[in-house]
Amino acid sequence: MNQRAPRIKPWRTPTWRLVGFCAVVALALAALLGRLVQVQLLDGERYRAAALANQVRLIPVAAPRGMIFDRHGTVIARSLPSFVVALIPSEVTDAPRELATLASILGVDVGPLWNRLLHHRGMTYASFDEVVAGEPYGPVILATGLPVAAVARLSEVLTDLPGVDLEVEPIRDYPRGRAASHVVGYVGAITQEEYERLKHRGYSPNDVIGKDGLEYAYDTYLRGTPGGQRVVVDAAGSVVPNVKLASKAALPGDTLVTNLDWRLQQIVENALADGLRRIGRHTLSGAVVAEDPWTGAILALASYPNYDPNDFASNRSKRVTNDLIDAAQPLFDRAIAAATPTGSTFKMVTGSAALTEGVVRVDQVIDDTGGWDCGGYYARDIAAGGLGETTFVPALAASSDGYFYRLAWWLGNARLRKYALAFGLDAKTGVDLPGENEGNWPTNAWEMRAFGVPMEPSDVCFLGIGQGAMQATPLQMVNVASAVINGGTLYRPQIVSAIRTPAGQTVQAFPPHAIRHVPVTDGALAAVREGMAKVTDPGGTAYGLAIAGLPFSGKTGTVETAGGNGPNTTWFVAWAPTAHPRLALAVFVDRSGGYGATVAAPIARQILVSYFNKKP
Repeated sequence: MNQRAPRIKPWRTPTWRLVGFCAVVALALAALLGRLVQVQLLDGERYRAAALANQVRLIPVAAPRGMIFDRHGTVIARSLPSFVVALIPSEVTDAPRELATLASILGVDVGPLWNRLLHHRGMTYASFDEVVAGEPYGPVILATGLPVAAVARLSEVLTDLPGVDLEVEPIRDYPRGRAASHVVGYVGAITQEEYERLKHRGYSPNDVIGKDGLEYAYDTYLRGTPGGQRVVVDAAGSVVPNVKLASKAALPGDTLVTNLDWRLQQIVENALADGLRRIGRHTLSGAVVAEDPWTGAILALASYPNYDPNDFASNRSKRVTNDLIDAAQPLFDRAIAAATPTGSTFKMVTGSAALTEGVVRVDQVIDDTGGWDCGGYYARDIAAGGLGETTFVPALAASSDGYFYRLAWWLGNARLRKYALAFGLDAKTGVDLPGENEGNWPTNAWEMRAFGVPMEPSDVCFLGIGQGAMQATPLQMVNVASAVINGGTLYRPQIVSAIRTPAGQTVQAFPPHAIRHVPVTDGALAAVREGMAKVTDPGGTAYGLAIAGLPFSGKTGTVETAGGNGPNTTWFVAWAPTAHPRLALAVFVDRSGGYGATVAAPIARQILVSYFNKKP
């Protein structure tokens, strides 16, 4: 019996699968089409801009730094336009030929140009190829301050010098030269170390930054926002020639308005220099600080020797090198950083402390025999025999060491230290300048670390007259004087009064800031003021230095050095007019020889005579 073969049905794709496949393809095409529409039509401009940004590089141009003024609008620091020659390393085709041509046009040796190209911004390159690899877009500044004739000659051949650019850049200028150099400070090219520390704040390897003084302290405000020329680069990173994009404008930095009175600043500078020259020794150094005793505003601050900040701004390497290696240390700001014993000017503190603590009364008669037994050591006054029977005011005017030895002894180390610190010693004042020294007030622990022996009981006697291991700066001592004048308020000294935009809007103001009220009585301060008002009277240590028509108060100080074998350091603290003081002064001359009355006090007198327009 024959069997029928099975019938095979043809395979058919299920309809649901076909529909599903078509739907997926349609969705994919729709998504792709939507994305293309988004990229090409909706976000096209953004993507084109992003692509262009990957090809655009900014060749930076420095912003003009903000100006610095005194309280009356006198310009202390500014930026001036200057022609500079810059090199864009990646555009240079023949470096030796181009530098030789530049040297010929500028009238200089080619060696310094190569040196500046290979050694700049704290970096050292072995060859030009390394410069191209490390800084392809530069710019590397080869010369600044070009005269008009050199600019004209260079302009004629620029097309033959690819990568050489003639630019106008702001150069820092200090129209007053050396005056107030330790206040304003100076600028210089950022180093690699500085760049690494500051790059997170927007600094670039091409920046010029503040290195000292106000330029350093307020660099964030003064620096402005750099601009530059935008260029297009190819895939290899080379600049595409003949493609010019719009430049980015630089924004000038903010303006500093200071508390300085420039007329007084000039008077102080001249009096200090004249006073040191009169002594006849070229190696002398010193400082003067003038302060408003009612606010802490610094009216003038001078340190000698000084320097010209224009040398640093203009890269005058020989002069800068001389300043750096000069044994007289012209860059050292003695007004805020030279801490030494203060001599008898410290008796302002000892006297007010003794009267406040009640260890002596203003009218108490004491037999000043010219010395005092300080725990087994008999400390002697330089004036043999002392004053005899005396009271506080004449003893302060005459600066009797014998009298103040006993006040310090009666106070003791702990109480004397308490008032020294309350008046601001052994601590920075907080002035808005870098490099301040806090000075020193010795303790037993400090003596052990420094000398390996504990403090002697007699130390307090010498500390009480500003000798021994205590140290203070001229700024600290003028601040002590201001507190005595104003009734006991210790202010933070302030240089800058306001920061303003170039348009004149106030960014930040600095009103008077009280650190503390010194815990001394009004009667104690009044007695100290009365004693210092008699400094030019017969018996006073500055007798003979009175100014007709201008009563002033003061306190001399003379400090032994090298255990009495070196030249004395001299001090004078003063204020004027006595009745209603407008300024307080501290004058300091390091190892001048002589005495406070013969060296430092005449400098202060010259300042007061000139400032208040009195006859010498």
